Amino acid sequence: MKFANPEFLWLLTIIPLFAFYWKKKMTPPALRLSITRDSMPKYSNPILLSLLLKCVALAFFVLALARPQNQFKHTERTVPGLDIVMVMDVSASMNIEDLAERPRLDIAKETMKDFVAGRSNDRIGFVIFSGEPLTLVPPTLDYGIVLSSIDGVETGRLKDGTAIGDGLSLAIGRLRESKAKSKVIILLTDGDNNVGQVDPATAGDLAAGYGIKVYTIAIGKEGRVRLPIREKGMFGKVFTRYQDFDNALNPELLQQIANTTGGKFYRVTEEDALSRVFKEIDSLEKTEIKTQEKTKYEEKYAFPLTLALLVLSFEWFFSFWIGRLLW
Repeated sequence: MKFANPEFLWLLTIIPLFAFYWKKKMTPPALRLSITRDSMPKYSNPILLSLLLKCVALAFFVLALARPQNQFKHTERTVPGLDIVMVMDVSASMNIEDLAERPRLDIAKETMKDFVAGRSNDRIGFVIFSGEPLTLVPPTLDYGIVLSSIDGVETGRLKDGTAIGDGLSLAIGRLRESKAKSKVIILLTDGDNNVGQVDPATAGDLAAGYGIKVYTIAIGKEGRVRLPIREKGMFGKVFTRYQDFDNALNPELLQQIANTTGGKFYRVTEEDALSRVFKEIDSLEKTEIKTQEKTKYEEKYAFPLTLALLVLSFEWFFSFWIGRLLW
């Protein structure tokens, strides 16, 4: 609530002067000198009530002159629109601890959560794959669900293998009907495609056809690595043993997918490097927000004006009819 003409509110200060003047005018001098305690209620009470009604009516008139208004603000935000689907490899090799002696999966989850937490106004989805793909979260603005899904990811939930083409195709399916002006897929894997129904290069061509940009990330070291295998022993105690594993990557394939779709390929062999990659993607795919604020005012002077007229009408009725009967 605000007043369009607040300067009129100063008129409220003259109401006491008006009351004093009116009371003095309405009381005859002779009666003022001869009035007693017994006769006071008979004559002065109607005068005081009439005066009070006049003051209330005058106060409402002043409020109407000050023009009270309700203020409504309407904000229009123009967002170009960006839909992102993050695709994460969750094959068993993601447990390899070759990045600062931490599992690749833990580092990838931590970095992706930081990326999501830094976004705003973008719909973000989350897809995982190993030997088969699975959509955990379709593109949404509910970042809490996305963060919770990333946090809960573990290896071993899907059949074994690395189906890059199938994972990429599922993400494309989530974006092909999108009305966003920009559509982006971030694909993170630590292996080469070895199973699945869709060839990764073909999936890259499909993404390009739908105007989807794909950023590809190859994480982990190539060659001979040690794969941790956790087993339960007696009394439920978990033991970890290590098995030699030949980790194969196909950087050329991931580079081809990125080039075909207008994205970018990244090679990550250190823990800090993955964080830098996501920061670069974050800066490349920023949305601009244009804000236009409109303020609407709704006039409310009619309410105090109506009250003023009603009080004044009642005062007139009281003065000319009830007042005469009492006097």
